[in-house]
Amino acid sequence: MSKDRFFLLDAGASRPTRVPLPPWATVKAGVEDTQGRFTLMENRGGGSIPPHVHDTFDEFVYVVEGDLGLDYDGTTHHLTAGMSFLVPRGVTHAMRNLGPDGSAVHALQLSAPAGWERYMEDIAEAGLGGDWTKANEVGKPYGMRYHTGEGDADEWGDKERFFVLDAGEARPGRIAVPPAFSVKARTADTDGLFSLLEVVVAQPIPRHTHHVADECVYVLNGELEIEFDGRSHTAGAGQFVLLPHGVPHALRPGSNPPPRVIQISSPGGWECVVEALIEHRSEVSVAGRFDPAALNRYTRPYHVVYEEN
Repeated sequence: MSKDRFFLLDAGASRPTRVPLPPWATVKAGVEDTQGRFTLMENRGGGSIPPHVHDTFDEFVYVVEGDLGLDYDGTTHHLTAGMSFLVPRGVTHAMRNLGPDGSAVHALQLSAPAGWERYMEDIAEAGLGGDWTKANEVGKPYGMRYHTGEGDADEWGDKERFFVLDAGEARPGRIAVPPAFSVKARTADTDGLFSLLEVVVAQPIPRHTHHVADECVYVLNGELEIEFDGRSHTAGAGQFVLLPHGVPHALRPGSNPPPRVIQISSPGGWECVVEALIEHRSEVSVAGRFDPAALNRYTRPYHVVYEEN
């Protein structure tokens, strides 16, 4: 059943993997969880990743804490908390820790389509110890190519799809939306596999059903109350929840100030719902409360239906 796909991960916990991964890497959602659309990893590492290319997936990274250096197309981008980027498949990039010795970069790494955790499992099992030539052999089924200086293949990706966002910055949309609904990756950015927003959940969201897309939430700070399948859950900082499509759920702020979260829709499209609701905000929300009947006038075209009492 669809509801059996629900899970809530504690902070620092990982979805099951075939072999143990390095202690700095945890899987928040993998191939089976997302029906192949994306893999979400939480990394707390200090190591460098040399120049490499992903031939089979795009990479989106959101920095939670630390100083991350992204080397891309001759430029080093210095990313700090709240900043993010998307690197399209088929182009060379490298990452490194720009913080002081002994520091770590805490980041969420989303690859789409899914499969990155399986590559990580194979790397962990092989015990390569930084041998990038051997890593290329392991990486062939996953389209992973490290530049070793010998026979490096040409790039083929579309560099126009690359972007970096500052903290508080959002991708351009059909209309401007408030900072509380900051769109970090649009459906058009991700081949429709997901959309990702940084959201402040400031008011209760009544019971509703996503009939097509799963909703995934990573709590950055504060507490989020979740009602799912007749049970109530509270998610705090570092916790992650997957809410499968087809099952009603409701969300409420559980702290003051209200929780700030990363919200992933898979497949994408949630930013279109947000734009529609902002466009008609005076109609769908009265005195800080949403009107389910009014919401449905604008969300049904996106397969999201709120329960009307």
